[in-house]
Amino acid sequence: MSIRALCCAEEPDQLTSDIDGEPQTVSQVIKSFPIRVLDSDRQPISGAEVTPWALRSGQGHGSWSNGEYDRTETQPNSAFTDANGNATVEYPFFHYLKERVRTTGVSIIVDHRDYAIPDTIHIAVPLEDDSAYEVILDRGVPAILHPTIDGKPTDTESLFAFWSEGRSWRPTDMLERKGSILRLPPFKPGRHSVLVAKMEGDRITHFSEIVDFEVSEGNECVLEVPLTKVEPLRGVLSDNVPRPVSNGRLDLLTLAPSGAGLNRVRWSTWVPVDSDGTFRIDAWPTGEKIQMVALCDGYMAESGEPPTECCELSEQEARRFLRPQVFSPSDPQPIKVAMTPLATCLVTAVDDENSPVAGVTIEAWPNVHWWNDGSQIYCDPLTSGERRMRYRSYESSIDYAFPKPFRATTDRFGAVTLELPAGRRTLGLFPDEEYELPITLGRRFVRAELEANETKEITFQLQPKGTERLGDWDKLAGVVFGCSTAEGRRIRALPNIREKMDQFGLLLREAGAYKDPERLAEAYAIVASAFADMEDYGEASKWYKKASLQQQQIERASD
Repeated sequence: MSIRALCCAEEPDQLTSDIDGEPQTVSQVIKSFPIRVLDSDRQPISGAEVTPWALRSGQGHGSWSNGEYDRTETQPNSAFTDANGNATVEYPFFHYLKERVRTTGVSIIVDHRDYAIPDTIHIAVPLEDDSAYEVILDRGVPAILHPTIDGKPTDTESLFAFWSEGRSWRPTDMLERKGSILRLPPFKPGRHSVLVAKMEGDRITHFSEIVDFEVSEGNECVLEVPLTKVEPLRGVLSDNVPRPVSNGRLDLLTLAPSGAGLNRVRWSTWVPVDSDGTFRIDAWPTGEKIQMVALCDGYMAESGEPPTECCELSEQEARRFLRPQVFSPSDPQPIKVAMTPLATCLVTAVDDENSPVAGVTIEAWPNVHWWNDGSQIYCDPLTSGERRMRYRSYESSIDYAFPKPFRATTDRFGAVTLELPAGRRTLGLFPDEEYELPITLGRRFVRAELEANETKEITFQLQPKGTERLGDWDKLAGVVFGCSTAEGRRIRALPNIREKMDQFGLLLREAGAYKDPERLAEAYAIVASAFADMEDYGEASKWYKKASLQQQQIERASD
C-alpha cells in the first residue's frame, strides 16, 4: 500500500532543495485551510473570531507567538467568519523554518461573544480533503455575579475576574460591569469556577475564594461572591541557604481540589526573596492553598510530598519530576520553604577539530510539575498575576527581574558553568548562527546525570550550522518519538511497522551515546526497511544513505 497520503506533505514547488548535499536557503510558505462555524442548529455564524495560537510538528506542540524569536519567522493572524460562517486559517508550512521542520497541526480558538467558547481545537494539517473544517458553537448560559464586601454590594468598576473558559485569558475583556453586578460571557453547561479581585492600580486589596459552580442548560446562573480584605503572608527560606541570599524568588500557584478539571481557575504570581531569606506574599485568594517553588544562587526548593488533594507518586514519577511544596494560608506559623543545593554542570564547547568555541549559549529546561495541574520551566517565566488580571496580557505580566535561569555563555576557553537541579537533565545549545549540536534521536540535546553538591563535566561537540536538519527526521519523529501525530499513529498500526520501529529504538538505546557507528548503521537500515515496506521509497532511500555513511565510518576505522 502507498503511505504517501499518510505522511507529511510534500515541500511546495517554490522551495529550493539541497544541491550536492549542500543546504540551500528556504523561505517560509504560508498555507491555509477553510473553516466553517455553525450554531447547534447548523446555521452559519458570522463575525466569529478564529485565532490560531499553537502549532504541532515532529518536535512537539508549542505556542505560535508574535515574539521576536518565534521559529516560524511569521506571526499568527485572526480571521472573522463571513455571512455564511466561512473563514480561512493561515499557518506556516514550517514550524521551525531554519531546521525545515514541517507543521503537522494547528490549534485554534473560535470566539463569539454571544456563544459559549469551545475547548481548544486541534486540527491536523493539511486537511484530508477540500471540505471546510466545521466548528459548532452553543449558545451557552451567562453567569451573573453579585460581589459583596462585608456583606454589602460593592461597585464593580474596580473589580476584575478570571473565570474557567478561554476568554478569561484573552486581551479582550468580556467582563461586563453594571453598578454592583458583573456579567460573564456565556458558559457551556457543566462545572465552572470564577475568581474576583478588587484592585487599586496594580495592587489587590480584596480577594474572593475560587468559587466553583454548576451551569445548567437554559438557566441563567446567579452567584453571590464575597470578597475579603487581603492579609499578607510571610515566610522564610530554610537555614541551610547561606545569607545573604542572592537572586531569590518564589513562583506560586493555587492548588486545585481533588477531582477538579484542568479548566478550573487558578491564580499564579511570584514574589522576591530578601537578602535575609524572608519573603512576603501581599495578596492571595481567600482560603486557597499555595503550591510553590523557589530558586536562588546555589539552591532550589526541595521537591514536595503529595498533598492530600493528590494521589501518591510512584517511585519512577518521584524521580522524574520536580514538584512544588504546599502550604495553607490558614496556618498561623510563617511559611518555611525547605531548600536543597543545586548541582554544578561544567560544559565545554568544542568544534569538530576539538578547539574551544567561545560565545555560544548553553541552556537547560528543568520542569516543575504542579500538583493537579500542568508543568513549566522551573521559575521561568515569572509572571505577575495582578498585572495579567488587570491588563489581560500575558506578555505584559512577565517580569525580567533576574537573569534567565539555567542558561549561560561560554568564555574564551569554551567553558561555562551552570547550576541545575540534581537528577537526569537535558541540555542544549541556544540557537546560534554558526554552530549546532548533532541530532540525537530526532533532537539536538545532551543528557547528564547530576548530583547535588557535585560538579559534572560535559563536552558539547559542535558542528557547523546546517550540517544536518531536524526536518530530515520529520516522518520518523512522528512515528517513533511520542507518536503525537495522526500520521505517526496510522503508520505504526501498519503490519510489522511497530516491531521494526521498536527494534530501531532499542538499538539506539543500546548505542549508549547514540554515536556507535555499528549500532547506528543497523538501526538506520531497519527504519529504511520499514519505510520501504510502506512503499515510501524516498524516505527509505534517505535512511539507507544514513546507514551507508555509518558503514563507511566503520570501514575507515578498521583501515
